[in-house]
Amino acid sequence: MSEETSIPDNFDDFMNPSPVMESQKDKSEKETLEDRFSRERLQWGGKIKGMSGKLRKALDVAELMTEVYTERQLALEYYHYLISLLIKLNKRYTKSYSDKYKFYKYESQERIPNDKLIQIRINSELQDIKEKREIFDNHAKFIDGTIKTIDNIIFGIKSRIEVEQIARGK
Repeated sequence: MSEETSIPDNFDDFMNPSPVMESQKDKSEKETLEDRFSRERLQWGGKIKGMSGKLRKALDVAELMTEVYTERQLALEYYHYLISLLIKLNKRYTKSYSDKYKFYKYESQERIPNDKLIQIRINSELQDIKEKREIFDNHAKFIDGTIKTIDNIIFGIKSRIEVEQIARGK
């Protein structure tokens, strides 16, 4: 008789089997999320470089003025969209953490001696959600920095116009 499946030793492992560490679908989803954010960071970097390049020539400043406000608004809307997704992830994480803490503290047949060990176990189980939270948080910080850079370009337009007027003798 071959023993392909084994019966767990304790009740908790039998009733709540530990999930498979990481399925191929989850791994490809994370890579896709990371790749997408990486691609978007490159796109926003290219937009900033393009706007900075237009700041060099006085003739391009008029076109830059319309572009910079449009791009700033797009970045601002995208930032708030990312924050709304991060809020949902945080809510899901908090709910899962609370449920697991309650389970390990009061309902589990396994005795865990202190809260620190319970926290370590829960954090290891919720690692996927925590990783997504960190990825979204990192990308949101990047977009926030991009918005600040666009604000600096807006300030630079004013300075560039003043320098051009001084050069023309006005």
